[in-house]
Amino acid sequence: MTTNKDHLNIVHATFSTTSFNTISSEIFNKKLTGSCVLIGGNWHFGPLKNRNTSTLSAWFFENLGYIPDNLSTDAHTIDKDVKIFAWVDFLSSEEYANFIHWVTSRRMQKFSLISPPKNVINPAAAPHNFANLLNDAIEKNSSDIKIYTQEWDTLVDENSDFRLIDSTGRIRSFLSSHFDKYIIDSITREWEPSPMIALRIMEKLDSEKQTFPGDIFLYQRLEKIFLSGMIEKQADISIAQTLIRTTNP
Repeated sequence: MTTNKDHLNIVHATFSTTSFNTISSEIFNKKLTGSCVLIGGNWHFGPLKNRNTSTLSAWFFENLGYIPDNLSTDAHTIDKDVKIFAWVDFLSSEEYANFIHWVTSRRMQKFSLISPPKNVINPAAAPHNFANLLNDAIEKNSSDIKIYTQEWDTLVDENSDFRLIDSTGRIRSFLSSHFDKYIIDSITREWEPSPMIALRIMEKLDSEKQTFPGDIFLYQRLEKIFLSGMIEKQADISIAQTLIRTTNP
């Protein structure tokens, strides 16, 4: 249990904007002590080898149709002489990928890990006593960190499009094309609004407990499948705004 006099030497490391906002709010309201940092980077998206703002921007535009603001490939540095609490949702692809990249790239020696209960880090969640979670923090040392490093090194070697939590709760590499079968199998010979098809795909993925990159990605893949000739659009506008059907009989 940390005391008030130690609060200047406490840093809460978070790995998504949602977690950062939640923990920062707890600190602002004096329910937690210390400071809070956001360690992002979108490390669940894009290539890991030859990764820089130029290659990452090109990848985002190709696979998601947009380029995020303030793209960065730098890992956040935290002073070594502080007590670090790392808040990580192990079922969040974004948080877990950002976390293991940070642990590996910063050559961490030790920190305390907190994995909040499901849906606690959520703006719509009921109030929760986050200070109590500090008592359940798990100390991680060099042997634990080695496991995270090995896991990250494997992902780097695979150098795929996405790193996502699979149905077993583990992070895996996925190519963009991995999701094409779900998309194609959800399209019929009848004209249907593409949002209806996207919803059908998401329900199928959810039933298999398979994380996916989001609806923007699905529409981007639909456009690519349209260009391949496997589906057709009723109108020559964005595929997200028109009816589509398969070209297969």
